[in-house]
Amino acid sequence: MKKKLVNEIFWLRALACLAVVTIHSIQKGIDYYFTGENTPMVYFLHLFYAAALFGTPSFVFISEFLLAKAYPSGVPKGFLKKRVKFLITPFIFMGIIYTFFELGASITLKSFIIESLKNILIGDYVAWFIVLILQFYLLHMFVPKYLEKASPKVILPVSLIVNVLYLSFFKFVQPIQAIPFHDYIWERGYWLLAIGWIFYFTLGYYIGKDFEAFKLWLKRNGKIILLFAVVAYCMVVGLKLVGILPDSSSKRPDIPIYTTAIICLIFYLTGKIKLAPSFIVLISNYSFNIYLLHMMFLYTIKPLPHMNMITYTLYLLILSITGSIILATVINKLPFGKYLVGNILKIGRKQNNRTSNHPKAV
Repeated sequence: MKKKLVNEIFWLRALACLAVVTIHSIQKGIDYYFTGENTPMVYFLHLFYAAALFGTPSFVFISEFLLAKAYPSGVPKGFLKKRVKFLITPFIFMGIIYTFFELGASITLKSFIIESLKNILIGDYVAWFIVLILQFYLLHMFVPKYLEKASPKVILPVSLIVNVLYLSFFKFVQPIQAIPFHDYIWERGYWLLAIGWIFYFTLGYYIGKDFEAFKLWLKRNGKIILLFAVVAYCMVVGLKLVGILPDSSSKRPDIPIYTTAIICLIFYLTGKIKLAPSFIVLISNYSFNIYLLHMMFLYTIKPLPHMNMITYTLYLLILSITGSIILATVINKLPFGKYLVGNILKIGRKQNNRTSNHPKAV
């Protein structure tokens, strides 16, 4: 199916990618320099950290948005096979590679096998979101025929409530001892189920399916969208400051609302720009590779003399993105490279107004 490329997706994908790397860079920067005292520098970085929490949820939204836009009613033959082969092999390969970085000098054969199996079988590393995307692919094969008949005015609020309640349960209810592996499930295992992200699926479906109508709605409600984004960000920061949701995570129950606000804001603002800048297109095209590779650089890059928490964070951000792009480019020159570190999208700035036979979900 030939579909016009969506200029706004370049922006959303690139900004979501930068947000994810920003979060991880800030974590490393604070961990390295934190002395136990919350200095103005720490508060400053936490404000940026909170702003970047839309990153991973936006990737989840994008995957269904593009599928719904290309295949709103049904998927073509070979749909799942074509997509899985470009996700599963990098997921397995990078799961093994990250074992070396996670264990470091203390690695043994036993620990290597255990950590590799954890990474591959339960997504216990940075690429865990691939497990989630695969679930969304399966959902898109069966659910759209029901969503198409249902009203978004019903489905969207219901899926939001389900999503928020699910995340709230794991935030406010203590681990249930009778459940096997309860500590792991409460710590991160609950991330891996699609129900924890189901609102992004329904939101992506309805916006992707009726994108032109959504753009008209954005034009009519610009001021409301701007206000919505400001209020949502204040909510995220406020709930942390008062201690109701003290952690900073994209799995907090308030993040679906915040992410929706930021997605609408990005679509609204970038919809006024005819062509995305080369830098945005570059980051967008390498977003999957950056997501997979950037933590390798964050594990290994040490600060230069006279750096502080902020300059080290910027240093990590720039080098990890640059390094990921270079490494992905080099490895993709191998015949099988795209199956190791992910395929690189090859969409140019001038293709915004052209058509493509290859809609990409990640």
